[in-house]
Amino acid sequence: MSPPDDSASLLSNPEWLPAHWRGSNVQFARLARNQHEGLTFLSDEYIAPLSPETASAGLAGLRGTPVAPAPQYIFHSAFAASTLLTRVLDIPGVALGLKEPEILNELAEAFRSRSLSGDALEVVVQLLARPFVTGEKVIIKPSNVANLLAPSLLKLNSDSNAIFLYAPLARFLRSIADKGLWGRRWVRRLYPVVTRDTGLDFGLSAGEQFELTDLQVAALAWLMQHAQAAKLIEAFPGRVLTLNSEVFLTRREETIAAVAAHFGLALDQNQSREIAEGPAFATHSKEIGRAFDPEEPLRPKAVIPILDEEIAMVAQWAEAVGEHAGISPKFPSHSVFVK
Repeated sequence: MSPPDDSASLLSNPEWLPAHWRGSNVQFARLARNQHEGLTFLSDEYIAPLSPETASAGLAGLRGTPVAPAPQYIFHSAFAASTLLTRVLDIPGVALGLKEPEILNELAEAFRSRSLSGDALEVVVQLLARPFVTGEKVIIKPSNVANLLAPSLLKLNSDSNAIFLYAPLARFLRSIADKGLWGRRWVRRLYPVVTRDTGLDFGLSAGEQFELTDLQVAALAWLMQHAQAAKLIEAFPGRVLTLNSEVFLTRREETIAAVAAHFGLALDQNQSREIAEGPAFATHSKEIGRAFDPEEPLRPKAVIPILDEEIAMVAQWAEAVGEHAGISPKFPSHSVFVK
């Protein structure tokens, strides 16, 4: 573990990314501004191959971090093109997009175990929000398993706004199914996390939950994340707006302009058009370098009668279960387009 040039550099230089939370210490990895563009997520899986310089500092020594401009947030319910949205808004001099910093997952877990100190989150956010150049804003896209922190993050600074990006339920279910065993296992790991985070009770016994199919579990997880968004909108009126992933991909230029306005980014209509028609939408956001057609996700999926029937049945079932639990089947209508 290499030390930084000096302690002042560790605090002031945004190249020192807070990568991990270890009890009362922050571990840093040094990344240049242009290295962020080639990283799918800010996790060890993607950072470690770069062999960056590393450093560690205790929380007490980090309280002198210079106050950074208020970060903006993209929360999401997974498989909703949130990585793409963060990527297209990553414009040097205008905004830096931080894609799923692993340290926020670790802070969320500390929050669940009641071991997160009062000012730790504030210090880490100040570190994440440091811009590389004056006037640049930082957009943080936490993982969906860190949605638990969303209220606390927004309370830190009244100038922080957020987008909650989601995929319609049927599309979310098809995304899970298309990923095969990996997708089904992923959602079964997500389910107990969001159940614990939201405290929602669907009236199902332990035995009944065990009998749920993978897609039923996915639908309940989607509903619980839906409920998280609704609570955020209620708690922070005007500051949290929703965005449908299909609308984003269909109305790319309008979406970029609307989100930029909500985040206070210095982006005009011509720039929004150039981004919408530019290379950011031509390559895959998670498989860096692979060609991507933004129209492809909007095209009808190949017909698989058994799967399509299951998705339709689960969506109808989830609507009834959601209504019983007090969760509207329609996502909150506070869209970026009706601000």
